Amino acid sequence: MNRKLLYPLLCLPVLLWAGPRYRLSRWGVAAGHYSGITPMGQGRYAVVSDKDADLPFRVWQVDFDSLSGKIREVRDLTKTILSAPQAQKASRDVEGIVYCSQRGTLFTSGEADQRILEYRLDGSPTGTELPVPSRFGINYIQPNRGFEALGYDSLRRVFWTCTESPLKGEVPENGLTLLQFRMQDASGNGNGWCVVDTSVVYTLSEPQTRKRGRDYYHGVAAITPLSDGTLLMLEREALITRSGSGSQCWVRLFRFWPHAGRKELVGEWHSRFTPFNTRFANYEGMCLGPVLKDGTQTLLLLSDSQGRYGGGMWHLKDYMRVVRLPGL
Repeated sequence: MNRKLLYPLLCLPVLLWAGPRYRLSRWGVAAGHYSGITPMGQGRYAVVSDKDADLPFRVWQVDFDSLSGKIREVRDLTKTILSAPQAQKASRDVEGIVYCSQRGTLFTSGEADQRILEYRLDGSPTGTELPVPSRFGINYIQPNRGFEALGYDSLRRVFWTCTESPLKGEVPENGLTLLQFRMQDASGNGNGWCVVDTSVVYTLSEPQTRKRGRDYYHGVAAITPLSDGTLLMLEREALITRSGSGSQCWVRLFRFWPHAGRKELVGEWHSRFTPFNTRFANYEGMCLGPVLKDGTQTLLLLSDSQGRYGGGMWHLKDYMRVVRLPGL
């Protein structure tokens, strides 16, 4: 057996398959630049589209089959849920979103401003933000490689984030510094957070290609904390060619032990775009999905189609993928 295929089978938990993916257009969901997703309870998920300037987030109702995990329907409830959204003067290039259960609010990370802001469920800002250290500011990130990922551990009341790619001049060149923010008020009612630690380093895997094309991304696109304190890290590597044809995206999912600095591959898959294969999928959003009746935890992945970039038959598609996580 090929080593690359064997390695995921030796890891716990194991992703035996990447899971089915669903085109969101089948339910009339509008084209978007979807980059983040988080569960809010009762089958509702908050979603961010990184080119939105008029909405801080959207709200979808996702109905699953409780036995198989298959998606039955996705409904956009944004117009009925967001009664007081405040439009931004310009898009913050929002990439990550998490629901904070203790406060009943949502936090979003912006790549254009390197800020993590809090919003009420009606879409209005609370005026609170996490205290991002100055060395992670907009002047220290590589262009368009800022806060892509945002995760929240509700048991430990800790936010996790990192820049998509290493900071300018950061050593090692393939190392990402993870930021942790903890509530200073354990009740969750206060407005203060502190930076817990900046010594946790996540090391990116070796790239799949040395080509750079018109654009190239390699870094962490999403973080999902698990109940045992480990983190699911979504490494996304995307090569965009000058013509579009031949563009490729590699997705690798790792389980990471932050205080030991150890990671294990639990699954990977690859897609490409050609005139005969338009199933290219750039996954940027990730969160835990429902627990099935047999006790299996599911994971949801959301792709960014750049507003269904292209034309006619040769356009990108918005996908949601369901992955089973046995053993979690």
